[in-house]
Amino acid sequence: MEHDAVKLAVKLNKNADVVLVCKRNSFIESLYKEGRYSFPCVSIAFASRVFSLSMFFGVRSFLRQYAPANVIFFGASELKTLYFAFLGFDLNLLVRHGTTKSRPKTDWFHRLIYSRVNCHIALSKHLLGNVRKIVPPSKTVEYRIICPSFEMAGGGMSSGDDRVISIVHVGRVADGKGQIDAVYACRKLHEKAMDFSFDVLGGFEGLNYVSSLKNEISTNDLAEQVHLHGHVTNVEDYLRSADIFLFPSAGEGMPNAFIEAMYFGAVCIAYDNTVFPEFLEMGFYLHIVDNLDKDALAKKLVDVVENLHVEKEASIVNVALVEKYFSQQRELADWDIVLR
Repeated sequence: MEHDAVKLAVKLNKNADVVLVCKRNSFIESLYKEGRYSFPCVSIAFASRVFSLSMFFGVRSFLRQYAPANVIFFGASELKTLYFAFLGFDLNLLVRHGTTKSRPKTDWFHRLIYSRVNCHIALSKHLLGNVRKIVPPSKTVEYRIICPSFEMAGGGMSSGDDRVISIVHVGRVADGKGQIDAVYACRKLHEKAMDFSFDVLGGFEGLNYVSSLKNEISTNDLAEQVHLHGHVTNVEDYLRSADIFLFPSAGEGMPNAFIEAMYFGAVCIAYDNTVFPEFLEMGFYLHIVDNLDKDALAKKLVDVVENLHVEKEASIVNVALVEKYFSQQRELADWDIVLR
């Protein structure tokens, strides 16, 4: 979410004056300080996610100083404080939803808070359906899907067939992201003496899960084939050379790395859940298997490897489709419709 907020600020700043507002001493503030951005960042101190007086006064001070017409909010809990901080200001409030929520917010207090929202922005059809189910509606609220975009620079298929098969997974190393299931599937390649390398990219966030993942690797004698890189800054380099993007996540809102992998011509494999069937509806070539079925995942991986040249030729259609659906020009046009 933090990276997405900064990226969206950069994009919108091309056509409008943008101010990034965040919690003081937060990860998003550190991201801003590490970069060179042409828009200001205002950090506000607050501690409680239920109601914060420091956030209340900090936000009202910000509104008086900058007088924004639009507020795009990334989050959920802080909306309790923001509802009261926004009182008396003429704002177009848009809430951007990037993850699946599980608990309905239908009590009277949430109905009051969400009555202030002008538009709910979801990243996919799956998320839009989730928002309609979880978030209480109001008489005037709008619902929109705005897919994210990313910089595109020379998509296409990696070259060379007579080499080690490159498999990549990108995502937080934590429960639900599917690295253990992916290693299980790779074990079948090892059993068939297929030469491959599996690069797992992403920060270690769940210590118990990381321990289980390492145990899965060692138990199946895959230490030479499976490489845990942790957080890296050159993800694109791995995706450009990848033959297969193996991503058995338990669910995603709109996975940027998955889209980028399709753009660079990798054969993509995922579980049948959340957003992934939508890619098939959009015309993308990919493989989805029964949700959380590790054996089906392993079988599909072996099938793809055994027919890799044909699979990669079929995946090349994804390049043009990514350019069509996930271009910055399209995303900015979508935002222009909902912004004042």
